[in-house]
Amino acid sequence: MTRSGRTDRRTVLRTAATGAMLGIAGCIGKPDSTADGNTTDDAPDDETTTQPAAIPADANCEVCNMVAADYPAWNTQLTHDTGNDAYCCSPGCLAAYIAEPPRFGGPDAPIGTAWVTEYGTESFIRASKAFFVRVTNPDHVDDVMMKNPMPFATREAAIAFTESFDGYDEDDILRFSDFDMALATFYRGKFFEGDENHSSGGNESIVETTSTA
Repeated sequence: MTRSGRTDRRTVLRTAATGAMLGIAGCIGKPDSTADGNTTDDAPDDETTTQPAAIPADANCEVCNMVAADYPAWNTQLTHDTGNDAYCCSPGCLAAYIAEPPRFGGPDAPIGTAWVTEYGTESFIRASKAFFVRVTNPDHVDDVMMKNPMPFATREAAIAFTESFDGYDEDDILRFSDFDMALATFYRGKFFEGDENHSSGGNESIVETTSTA
């Protein structure tokens, strides 16, 4: 398929994702805007739910050092249980960071809440509620840092993405609790080169419960 074909298909996907978010917004009210262009899904699922903050304009990505706020269509943020915040330019860098926070200057402490930008909407969604597609071909999405696990608010939207390209199936749909060192090295392996002492198991530092919805 030509690049123009891929572009047309991406346009359809973004339009579908945007329509889904508009439908959700109509049910829960208008989302609050943040300073970096992202919006929030302000429907807390419990009394302790926090909301994402505006990403500081001068905050560098914890992993690649690019300015996170420059990528409102991709950036992410999280808070450790210690209160330390961390910002990343993309979900791929987030995967690298949570696999081993101290490697990137973060505390050796559990991660409380994380937020990712839903693909095609520039709206933050809770990482624990998101459905991620393990994108393997950089030509399938025009994203930052070449490849990223793509976040969607619903499983249906993630399935629609996998069905739009050859080589994907439902086994490529991940939850935030599936993020591990193997995923981190798949997307940002250059930051782990020469290190053979890391674990490939699931990330036990994530304390936020993953939704089964």
